[in-house]
Amino acid sequence: MAGQKLGKIGLIGAGAVGSFYGLQLFQNGQDIHFYLRSNFEKVRENGFSLVHHKPARRVEKIENPPIYSDTHSIGACDWIIIATKATVNDQIGELVKPMVSEDTSFLSLQNGMGNVENLAGLFGKERIIVGGLCFTCINRTHPDRIESLLPGYIQFGEQDTSLSEKATNLVKAFECSGIKVRSSESLDEALWRKLCWNVPFNGLSIIGGGITTDLILKDKELRMRAHQLMIEIQHGAQAHGITIEDSFIEKQFSLTEPMGAYKPSSLIDFQEGKAVEVEAIWGEPMRRGLVKGIAMPELTKLYDELLKQTC
Repeated sequence: MAGQKLGKIGLIGAGAVGSFYGLQLFQNGQDIHFYLRSNFEKVRENGFSLVHHKPARRVEKIENPPIYSDTHSIGACDWIIIATKATVNDQIGELVKPMVSEDTSFLSLQNGMGNVENLAGLFGKERIIVGGLCFTCINRTHPDRIESLLPGYIQFGEQDTSLSEKATNLVKAFECSGIKVRSSESLDEALWRKLCWNVPFNGLSIIGGGITTDLILKDKELRMRAHQLMIEIQHGAQAHGITIEDSFIEKQFSLTEPMGAYKPSSLIDFQEGKAVEVEAIWGEPMRRGLVKGIAMPELTKLYDELLKQTC
C-alpha cells in the first residue's frame, strides 16, 4: 500500500531507529535520502540488512539505498527527519542547512525532551515540526545491519497544537509503510510517558555496571529503584497538567519482561564510548519537575551518577 507521497525526504542520523524506519519508507516508494557518516563505506559496499525478530524472524536485504556522505549533495527537502542523538543538537543547524528551504518541515525521532524546541529555535516556530516518539526495541548490531526485537509503534504529535494536514499525511505515509502509528493531541504527554521507561531502564543499565533489562527486573533493589523513578516522572508530569495512570507505570514492567536480555540504546552508546544523552533524558525532566516544586531525589541521584560515569 503506497500511500501519499511526501515529496523529497532527507534523513539525518541513520543509526538503528533512523535506518529502520527510513528504510521502511524507502521500500514503500518514498523519495528518501540517507546521510551517513561512519557507516557510509560499509553500506555503499553491502547495502542494508533489516532483521525482524517478530512475529517471525526474517531478513530483508536492501541493495543500493540512496546514501550520501554530505548534506549538500542531498539538497533542499520537503521533510527532514532528525534521528540523531540529542547530544549533537548543537550541530544540527549547520549540518542540515543545505537541505532546508522555506517550505521544509521537520520530524524529530530523538529521545528525551527539548528536541522539538531546539528545531523551532533553529528554523522558526512557524514551521511544521513534528515529534515522533519511538516505543520500540531496535539495535544496530553492525554498521550495515539493523535488528528489530520488538516492532512497537511511533507516537506523533506537534508542539502546542493538533496535527496539521501536512503532518497527518506524514503519519499516514508511515502507516502505509507497515509502521504502527499513534497520534497524540499532546506531544508533552507522550514525552513524559516515554520517559517512564527511558529514565529507569536506560539509566540503571549503565550505573548497574552495563547490565541488560532482564537483570534490572531480577534485582529486587534495582526493580524497586526503577519503580520509584517512574513515580517521580509521574509526579513531574502531573505538575505540568499531565496525568499518567498507575496502570501505565505497572505496564512498563510487563512490556519489558518479554524483551529478554535487551541492551537499551544509552548503554550501547556508553559501551561504545559515545556521548550519552544525559541532559535530554534525565536532566531536562528533572529540571522541569524541580521548577514546579516536585521532589525528585531518585532522579537527581541517578542524574548525578550518570554525569560521573559518562563525563
